[in-house]
Amino acid sequence: MKRLSRTSRILLTATLLLGVSGGSAETPPDHHGRNGFVNPLVSEPHAGMLGFFKARFFSGEQWAGYDPNIYRVPTATPATVPADRPSENARVTWIGHATVLIQHQGINVLTDPMFSKRAGPGGILGPARISEPAMTIDALPPIHAVVISHNHYDHLDLASLRALEKLAATRKGGTVYFVPLGNRRLLAKAGIPDERVRELDWWAASSLTVGGEPLVLTATPAQHFSGRSLTDRNQALWASWAIEWNDFSVWFGGDTGYNDVQFKEIGHRFDGFDLGIIPIGAYRPRGFMGPVHVDPVEAVMMHRDIGATRSLPIHWGAFILSAEHPSDPPAELAQAVVETGYPHAAFEPFAVGESRSYSGSSGQTLARNAEATRLLP
Repeated sequence: MKRLSRTSRILLTATLLLGVSGGSAETPPDHHGRNGFVNPLVSEPHAGMLGFFKARFFSGEQWAGYDPNIYRVPTATPATVPADRPSENARVTWIGHATVLIQHQGINVLTDPMFSKRAGPGGILGPARISEPAMTIDALPPIHAVVISHNHYDHLDLASLRALEKLAATRKGGTVYFVPLGNRRLLAKAGIPDERVRELDWWAASSLTVGGEPLVLTATPAQHFSGRSLTDRNQALWASWAIEWNDFSVWFGGDTGYNDVQFKEIGHRFDGFDLGIIPIGAYRPRGFMGPVHVDPVEAVMMHRDIGATRSLPIHWGAFILSAEHPSDPPAELAQAVVETGYPHAAFEPFAVGESRSYSGSSGQTLARNAEATRLLP
């Protein structure tokens, strides 16, 4: 995959750190509203919790049920990289929902850790899992970086974070958490020390070095919303993430709707990615879900826009969050891939627990040297 030149990459990194891409101190970025954060390309705010109940019970659209005797989410046994034997190729394991383990060059990254049985307050309320996580937290290798997209209960689970911290305390070193603006205080509730939380605005970057190997993470735009109660609507930011090793790049979409501006800009700025991790579920009814959740057709468009060589579909098969049946997202994704003419192998579902290996680009992903690394905090 073609990469930016060394000079261009260094200049871009400096631009991200200075924050000039989103606005100046006098002019806030367009996703910073007066009373929280906003989606700059959506004319109407998302209908929120009340809109969900209206769509769920009064829209007239039948809400899918789940019968475990009729449909089972495909599962596989994880084949992760042992902690003491780093692999040359990246190893990616779908643990379930938006939780993905990415292993490369001895660095282990975990996205949106969600291991609880319910996605809701206290693990008591909210939808129950229809498939179990492929791994327990105790079975994870040492996690060096946790990347969180936003604060909804199915993506930021305090019980899972507490368990990760408890496990990290028994191992050498501490996990570093990368979150969008406004989420630091929430992580404090899980007992995570402030010095191990990196809270970033869109287009801001931060770095981590493990065993001499650098990792760069950049918060990139997403079209979504936030909130864990009726009183904190959009008080914390949501984001997607660019995750970059020297020779391998990943874009983690988290949870997002589609527009034809922001994701093309992400693809342009980073000159594409070796792997996209893109949501495909929770998209019906479209009138309610459309602004904040892509459907499979839009997921393929996103795969194209960000310039992903391959993509892993997530955000399906774990919780019933919307009207479609659990088997609809992968089936409709396969149809969308055929209709758009993309090679099937470039964007096909994993089984829960499946691990796949990916070779990095022939050129250096970051095309950076020591000077570029020092630009990053």
